[in-house]
Amino acid sequence: MKRKFRFRLESVENVRRSKEQECMRLLAQAQSRYHQALNFKSELLQALENALVRRERLSEAAQSILAYRVENDFILGTKQRIVQADQFIFKAKKHVEKALKTFLDARRATRAIEMLREKAYEEFKLDLRKREQKELEDLYVMRARMNKESA
Repeated sequence: MKRKFRFRLESVENVRRSKEQECMRLLAQAQSRYHQALNFKSELLQALENALVRRERLSEAAQSILAYRVENDFILGTKQRIVQADQFIFKAKKHVEKALKTFLDARRATRAIEMLREKAYEEFKLDLRKREQKELEDLYVMRARMNKESA
């Protein structure tokens, strides 16, 4: 009769795997926000570059002071948004690092359970081999007895 392997900590393993999956999802979200912040900052830098070029072109022809003032106000506002974007990038990076640490901790816990499962499976296979060997030995002994009795 063949027994089926059953891991006694299977429910714990399932919980840890689901926690690992959740941590991975949160890490992906944090990385996504971080990359969005980086893209937003690069867009701001491009807008700043374009504004500086436009301001330089204003000097090619006679313009009112209002045009310079509007362009300068836009440049100053863009520089402030770049500083704010840097702060958001810093916070997003910290959030990614925290999510990564949480994921790695969850992965480590899951791996510990997986190692326990592997060890239990190896013990199960060893026990199964011992039982099969014992059954074979019993068959040999019975066959030898039958041969003696029939002779």
